[in-house]
Amino acid sequence: METLKNIANLILEDAKAQGADFAACSVSEREVQEFNIAADEFSLMRTLFDKDISLSVYKDNKKGSVAMTGFDEEKIHGLVMDACAAAESSEPDEAWEIDSSGRKETFKKGVLEGDLDKLFERTKELLTDIKRDYPKILIEEGISTYAKGKSVYANSYGTTYEVEKGSYECEIMFSGHDGEDSSSFNYSAVETEDLNTPFIEMAMMRNDLSDGEKQIHTQSVDEKFVGTALFTPGCLGLIFETLENFTSDRALIDGTSPWADKLGEKVCDERITISLAPHDERIVCGASFTGEGYLTEDFDIIKEGVLNSFCLSQYGANKLGQKRSGNSTYNVVVKPGEKSLEEIISGIEKGILFGRFSGGEPAPSGEFSGVAKNSFLIENGKITKALSETMVSGNLTDMLFKLVDISKEVRLDGGSVRPYMAFEGLTISGK
Repeated sequence: METLKNIANLILEDAKAQGADFAACSVSEREVQEFNIAADEFSLMRTLFDKDISLSVYKDNKKGSVAMTGFDEEKIHGLVMDACAAAESSEPDEAWEIDSSGRKETFKKGVLEGDLDKLFERTKELLTDIKRDYPKILIEEGISTYAKGKSVYANSYGTTYEVEKGSYECEIMFSGHDGEDSSSFNYSAVETEDLNTPFIEMAMMRNDLSDGEKQIHTQSVDEKFVGTALFTPGCLGLIFETLENFTSDRALIDGTSPWADKLGEKVCDERITISLAPHDERIVCGASFTGEGYLTEDFDIIKEGVLNSFCLSQYGANKLGQKRSGNSTYNVVVKPGEKSLEEIISGIEKGILFGRFSGGEPAPSGEFSGVAKNSFLIENGKITKALSETMVSGNLTDMLFKLVDISKEVRLDGGSVRPYMAFEGLTISGK
């Protein structure tokens, strides 16, 4: 850690000598030990080492940001020169601000010494479990890792954070196969602090694999209809993109957010509460501070249907005269409901179990259209058939008011907490 601190101090001193009013840098080193899988077999074991530096300098209300790999001292001097040059060529903006508290903190998170033997055994066990329980599944690509790292954030005001963290990850991309027929690819992933549980029992991986086998033989939707879309936890990213479009620095500064004047008002069904919570006990190695050097805090974007907070950096807050949000992570936590997934499905007259979305980013208005993949038709309260590529469209702004229900089951993948969510009023048709 001392080496990283010395490099950070060297960078800040160099930036000051080159005329920066203030600066902030992050210096990190990371070791990743990984096992790779291809076509259901181990294909590679390797160890990767990364050394990275990122730097932002501020001069005359101008900002310049650069990054590099490696810790070569001569290149570091050039990095500072490049950052200063970038600042000098940028437009001035009085909204730039970083933490000036001068606080010093040390953070240790996750598992700091990995057990590679156990990681290998868990990975081998996963392959065995899949071949036994889901024989029609082919693991096209997979990777299990133990990654540990150290980093130092420091700025010209004396704010300094030392971070040491480590975790295990397992991710697989797979498809179902039966003779010449195959399903669309899908993936499942988890990050964890320990190896006490088989990978296949985590993050709803069994659900994903089971669905993969059921999606080998698909049928098309014969008609166009307006129905209910039951989003799987993995498909909720479509909704989270909407939150990004409506609450971020970019959307609010550009004036494209339809929620710009909705703070404190109802923007969706009152059963919906969505938080960004890096300190939630179910989140692995959540961020301790923001890119601007402020300590992170959990907060609700939406609380019981009301827009509780925008997702603003200090820069965005200064531009808009608003309050900076507690963090800028992707550690989304959605409050679960009270009904089981089975109960929710039983109440759907006609719709789809929406497994994966393929399409463009939702428009600022909330309009979206794309292809539903890895999905199933729901009719009269039952899942009836796997669907070939099916078009789904609607307006996410309106959809958030048309919640049918939220499941009590949640997917815990180490980075988020996501239930199933069902919404009515979406247009569904064969491609």
